[in-house]
Order: sequence, then structure tokens, then C-alpha cells
Amino acid sequence: MTEQLPARWRQAPRYGSGYYFFATAITVVGVMAFLHVLPRLLQAGSHGFFSALFLATIPLGLTILFVVWVDRFEPEPLQLYIVAFVWGAGVAVALALAANNWFEAEVAPSVLGMSASQNEIARMTASVGAPLIEEFLKGLGIVAIFFLFRRHFNGPVDGIVYGALIGAGFAFTENVLYFARYADTIGEVFHLRFLDGPFSHDAYTALFGFFLGFAIYTRRAAVFAWMIPAWLGAAFFHFINNDGIYWMSYRTYQFVSNVPVAILVIAMVIYARRDERQTVIAGLTPYVNTGWISAAEANMVLSMRERQNAMNWAERVTRSHGAPAGSGRRAMNSLQMELIYLAHDRARYERIGQVGTPDYYAAANQRLSYIEHVRKGIAHT
Repeated sequence: MTEQLPARWRQAPRYGSGYYFFATAITVVGVMAFLHVLPRLLQAGSHGFFSALFLATIPLGLTILFVVWVDRFEPEPLQLYIVAFVWGAGVAVALALAANNWFEAEVAPSVLGMSASQNEIARMTASVGAPLIEEFLKGLGIVAIFFLFRRHFNGPVDGIVYGALIGAGFAFTENVLYFARYADTIGEVFHLRFLDGPFSHDAYTALFGFFLGFAIYTRRAAVFAWMIPAWLGAAFFHFINNDGIYWMSYRTYQFVSNVPVAILVIAMVIYARRDERQTVIAGLTPYVNTGWISAAEANMVLSMRERQNAMNWAERVTRSHGAPAGSGRRAMNSLQMELIYLAHDRARYERIGQVGTPDYYAAANQRLSYIEHVRKGIAHT
């Protein structure tokens, strides 16, 4: 809904000043970090850079389509899509380049001993240092979103979405770097980077986000406990991918780089979307039982088809009352999102044992008041 709507249809305030401040700050820092890396990306000249840029957008575009599909039940704000992407493409890459260089120059030689060959140091850096460093730095972006944009982090689905975007951003910059560095053999490098493991970074960080998504059902400090399996799980798959090239046959490596990761992503998405649906059902049931929400409204938000039907109905009603085109659809969409947020709030408060507290009642009353506000706005335009 926009300012075109009648005053009684005010849009529910979704974003506070803190939201815009942190979203802008992270975006600016991410862009600056990307510019810091840019000279490395331009080493093949402008032609090589733009060729690398074009090729790197292919897997990125596929990931964005995947994210939009996974996130369609309760879409996250576009600004947070951008925040996640620039964290991966800028902040995580810039920090990882410095940290990986430090690991290769200082840590690996001290662990392996002065007699270690350069190949042994390079292998340890790629197989141990890079997975631990890169998955931690990418995962920090999900943790930042968890704490700074708490209202827009509602479970494992959101964790997968933010993680996939951060991973896609990281892979995008890394792909441009590799394509530009090896511009003379860019076809072979594209085959290795894309066809042999196109969505590795996306999947690893999505796994991190999937684990972190369960932290919303605990007290905030517990997020650091969830970070342990999230980080180690992502680093493990990254380790297998990086180290496997040293001891697997090429065909085996192709299989291991793609099939287990694909199975992992499919399983995560199926579980997370089922969990999201069950959470909404459980969260709305108490309100249906007490009459605050009708059973029809609760069933409506569970079906994308029913949501569309409800928006079409609201549009017909509001247009018949002289409201501007699109007003009814926007109003109904806002109501549907508030019902989903209400359900997530209830489920979260219930799982941490705080149903009945002043904070719970304040949040519930605010959402229920707005839901009633939109109902009246549609009916009495």
C-alpha cells in the first residue's frame, strides 16, 4: 500500500530508522570492499573483465531465481537481498583474501614445518584454511542479519535465502577473479568453476543459514551455539570439495562436487518449507480458537492460490467503492503478511516460554489491531 490509499488503510510500519541505517551502512561497506578488490579483477584488462563479469552472472542469475522461488511464501525485503549479496561479494571476499594470504604465509608453514613444500602449503591453505576462513566470514553476514534485522529472520527458510545470496555474492566476485586471472583459458576455467560445481558457495552458506534459522526459537545468546554446527557443517563440505581434487579421479570429483550438495539443498528446502508451514499453522491456531482470526483467513495464507484469490476479491471490492487500482491487492497482501508475522511471533514466544509476557501481548496486540484495521478498510472503502 502507498500514500494513494485512503488514510484508514495505512501501511503497517515494516521498517524503523535502524533498519534503513544498518541496511545502508552494510551496503556502503560492501560496495567499498568490492572496490578494494576491483584492481585484482581488472588485471586482464577491460575486455577480459567484462567477459569475466558476463560469465559470472550466469550462476548468479540461477541462484537468484532459486531464492525467489524458495522465498515466495513470505518474501524478504529487496533491501536485505542486496545486503546479503554485497556482504558476500564485497566484505567476505575482501576479508577472505587477506586471511587466506595470512594462513598461507604464517599458519600453514608453522603447522607443516619448515621442510614443507610449496605444494603442501598450498594444499593445506586450500583444504583447511579456505573452508574455515571463508565459511566463517560468509556466516558472519547471516549472523549480522539475524541480530540487526531480527523481524525479517523467521526461521530456516530465511536462513537458506540469506545464506544462498551471500554465497552467490562471494562466488560471483571469486568467479570474476578467476576468469580475469586466467583469461587466456577462460573456457576451461568456466567449465571447472561452473559446470563442475556451480553452486558450491551458495550451498555451503545456505547450510550455515539453515542451522542458524533454528536459533530464532531460542534466546538470542543461543545463536552462538548454533553457529558451531553451522560453521563446521559448511566448512566440511567446502573441505571435501577443495581437497577432493588431490585424491579423487575427475569423474568421481564431478559426482562428489554436485550430487551430495544437490541432495543436501533439496533436503534443506523441503524440510525448511514444511517447518515454515507447520509454524504458521501452530502460530495461528490459538488465534483461530479464540476468534481473533477466522479459519478462512488462516487457511488462506497457507495456499498461494488462495492468497491470489483473496487479493483478486479485495481488488474487486475496493474498486467497486472507487479506490485506486491496485489498492485492494496491496491491502490484502499486507493483511496476509501480518497474519504470517503474527504466527511466527506466537511460535517464537511459545518456544522460548514467554507467551503471556508484556512483550508478547504488546507485539500481538499491535499486529491484531492492524489486521482489524485492514479488514475494515477493505469492507468500508
